[in-house]
Amino acid sequence: MIVQHFLKWSQSADVSKRAAAASALARAYLLSDMSFEERCGADAAMTLLLDDPSPKVRYALAEAVAWSCHAPPQIVAALAGDQYEIASLVIARSPLLRESDLVTRVAIAEPRLQTLIAGRPEVPNALAHAVVEHGHAGAILALLDNPNAAVDDAVRERIVETHLADANVRGALLNDPKLSPVHRYKVLEASRQAIASSTFVTRILGEASAKRVSGDAAANALVLLASGRIDDGVHDLIGELRETGALNTRLLIRAVCAGKIDFVARVLSDLSGQTYARVTAILVGERETQLRALLDAAGLARSVHALFSTAIRIWRDVANGRLSIGAQEVTRIVMEDFEAENDARPHHDNDDILALLRTIYLDMIRQNARRHAADLAAA
Repeated sequence: MIVQHFLKWSQSADVSKRAAAASALARAYLLSDMSFEERCGADAAMTLLLDDPSPKVRYALAEAVAWSCHAPPQIVAALAGDQYEIASLVIARSPLLRESDLVTRVAIAEPRLQTLIAGRPEVPNALAHAVVEHGHAGAILALLDNPNAAVDDAVRERIVETHLADANVRGALLNDPKLSPVHRYKVLEASRQAIASSTFVTRILGEASAKRVSGDAAANALVLLASGRIDDGVHDLIGELRETGALNTRLLIRAVCAGKIDFVARVLSDLSGQTYARVTAILVGERETQLRALLDAAGLARSVHALFSTAIRIWRDVANGRLSIGAQEVTRIVMEDFEAENDARPHHDNDDILALLRTIYLDMIRQNARRHAADLAAA
C-alpha cells in the first residue's frame, strides 16, 4: 500500500521531491525490515524510477544503491548503462557488477568509465587484460596505479606492446617495481625515440644533437638497469640487447666504468660462451693474459682491451679495500690512461672511444653534483 501511494504521489511531485523519495525508497529497501510483499513492491517502484525523465532522480537512486551487495541486480545493471554521472557511481562502487559484466562493458565504455573500471577495489586478471586491450591511456594509468589490480607479466607485456606512445604510461611503467628488465629496456628505448623525435627538442638542439643526447641518457639508464641480479631477468635482458643490436662495446665501456662488473661478467660469458663462474674467476683474479684472452673470445676489439683491463683492475682494488674511490675517479683514471696510450698512436684511431670516456666522466661529475646538492638541501 505504501508503494502504491508513492507511485501515485511521484506522478505529480517535482524533481527535487522525486529525487529525495527515490533515495528514501532505496535506503528503506536496503536497510529496513520489510515484508516480502513490501520488498517486491519497492523493487517494482525502483524499476519504474529507472524511466524517470530527470537524471537527478536516477542519480539519487544510484547514489543509494551503488555501495550495497543487497541492491536489486537489475537496478544496478540498468544504472551502470545510464549517462556518465549516474553510471560512474555504480561502476566505481557496486560489488554486484561481475567480472564478466565489466569485461564486456569496458570494451564499449567511454574513456572516463574505462578509467573507473580500472580503478575498482578489485580488478581480476581477466578484467585487467580487457582494460589493456580496449582502454585508453588514462585507464592504463589507473590500472598500473591500482594496488588491487591483478597485473601480471602478460598484462605488462601487452601494455608495452600497445601503449608506449604515451609518456605518462611510460613513466608509470618505469615506476613499477615488478616490471621486468626486458620490458624496462623497451620503455627506455621508446623514451629515447620520443626525445630524439621531439619537435621541441630538435628545434633547440638540432636533430643530430637530439639523437646524441637522448642516446646518452638512455645508455646511462640502461647501465643502471643492467646491474640487477640474474634472477631479476638480466639474462633475458642480455638476449634482448643482443637481438636489438644495443649490446655493443660502447655500452660495455659505460658499464665497466660505472662498476657494473657483474653485468659485464654476464655479458662476457654470453659473448664468449664461457661459464659465468669461469668469467667471474678471471675478473677477480689478476692474470692479465687470461683476461685479454676472454675479451678476445667475446669479440671485443683489441684496441679497447687495455681500457677494460684498467677499469677491472681498479674496481678489483676498490673491492679488496686497496682503493677508496668511486665511479667518477675510476673513469678519470681510465680516460687518462687511454688518452696517453692513444696519443702515442699516429692516427688517433680511437678518438671516438676517448670522446665517449669524456662524456661518461662529465656525466658522472654532473650526477655527483646533483646528489651533493640534494643532500645539502635535505640537511
